[in-house]
Amino acid sequence: MSDWEALIANKLKDRAARIPLEWVLPGDILSQVDEHADVNAFDILGKYGLLTEEETRITESYDAQGLYREIVEGRLTSLEVCKAFCHRAAVAQQLTNCATEIFFEEAYERAKFLDDYLVEHGRPCGPFHGLPISVKDSFDVKGKASTLGYVSFLKNPNATENSTLIDLLLENGAVLYIKTNVPQTMMTMDSVNNIFGRTLNPHKLSLGAGGSSGGEGALVAFRGSILGVGTDIGGSIRAPSLCNGTYGFKPTADRIPYGRIQSGSRPGSPGLISAAGPLANSASDLNFFCRTILSSDPWRLDSTALGIGWRHVPPKEKLSIGVFMGDQDFPPTPPVRRALESARLALERAGNDVHLVAKFPSLTEAVKLAARYFLLDNRNTLLKHVIDGGEEPIKALEYASPASIAGMREYTLDDVWDANASLIEYREEVAAVWREHKLDVLICPGHQSTAVPHDTYGPPVYTVVWNLLNFPTSIIPYLKADKTLDSTTSCYYDPDVVEGAPTAIQVVGWKFQDEEVLMATDVIDRALKMDL
Repeated sequence: MSDWEALIANKLKDRAARIPLEWVLPGDILSQVDEHADVNAFDILGKYGLLTEEETRITESYDAQGLYREIVEGRLTSLEVCKAFCHRAAVAQQLTNCATEIFFEEAYERAKFLDDYLVEHGRPCGPFHGLPISVKDSFDVKGKASTLGYVSFLKNPNATENSTLIDLLLENGAVLYIKTNVPQTMMTMDSVNNIFGRTLNPHKLSLGAGGSSGGEGALVAFRGSILGVGTDIGGSIRAPSLCNGTYGFKPTADRIPYGRIQSGSRPGSPGLISAAGPLANSASDLNFFCRTILSSDPWRLDSTALGIGWRHVPPKEKLSIGVFMGDQDFPPTPPVRRALESARLALERAGNDVHLVAKFPSLTEAVKLAARYFLLDNRNTLLKHVIDGGEEPIKALEYASPASIAGMREYTLDDVWDANASLIEYREEVAAVWREHKLDVLICPGHQSTAVPHDTYGPPVYTVVWNLLNFPTSIIPYLKADKTLDSTTSCYYDPDVVEGAPTAIQVVGWKFQDEEVLMATDVIDRALKMDL
């Protein structure tokens, strides 16, 4: 066994030991878990009664705000909630392989402290009081590792301080208990690496969980977390959200503080800027998360954070909504088209002004431009981390790496100027669409397809375009793939393979109109639910 193989073996052994023995699933259940199995993790959970009735009630009956009220009004304790979510997260880990770092015992101590605080002071510690919140592996949590799926990072020391956003979560009363899996390089939509392996989709294990916040997507969807926190530079919150059937929000970059978040990339990039944001099981919880963080004056703690506090935006009775059904170079599959068309009709029936956007700037040009920005690092820093670990690149990099889209070459300072000039032109073309229809928001596909078999997601054209423009966007889960309705086959789509996979729509607003997008997301979500 090589040094690296020994490090990986020790890391996996340590992770496994963090799950209490009484929560370890028996072999007859674990034997059903396979990345090629058309197995639903929710069915396994129910069939074998893996949780108590009370644990099921706690983890399934509330959104984050509802659970907060149960705790602060004394109907549940923080410790009860923490133990229920830790147990469900342990099950999620064993069925979907979503976790990297597990620290349940420390979470129990934190929950006990919060219960004592509530009794002693007669008030909660903050808006997140007692809520178990999961975070992507890239967030530094003091005393925990941030390997980012790189074998070479296994020798790095554990974090000596928290990411700024972690400090804000704790300041507002959160309980941290788990970090979640990412792909090698965090630049693909399949969350697989050579340390922890592949994260699976809880709706069907043979489908991908998305990336790069794929562990968060699987855990939040399985309700092993009441709120999850990810990052997004090309779709890394939104792809896991649409694949796993959760809500997700990518803010305008630097609205949510990004200080001391690990990425492995070369500092100082002149290209796309990553954004941190929430994954949740309700639209209102996206709002709740952002409102809480932005009301905490994050710029006090983090120079990356913009000095723009939370703005209350009242709901509109009538929205002006553009509907972009898809780009001809990346035609959406039948389930995605059906979800968009159904949403369009529902929003018209709800009284909104809905405009079909027939002409939209080329997504091919957008994805090529985004790839050029990613390739400006002539040092190939991300690939160097892979080489330093003596490991093989994951298969998903064959389709998702910027070099596969724009070609590998040396870039110059002139290329930076040229890319910026192209971006200005492209943004103006998009602005023309907004002006023509006087849009509040645009809805469009989140991807060409639903979740798909592992390593087949393809380039994230419908998400990375909004990172390129730095526009805030959300994902609303809506309907599911149904082969009786979506029977047409194509080279991108097999109705039997994706049967039952969640479908979704993406909601897009203009730069810095984060609160408007969150408002519209809630209004649209309510309209879609009322129309079902």
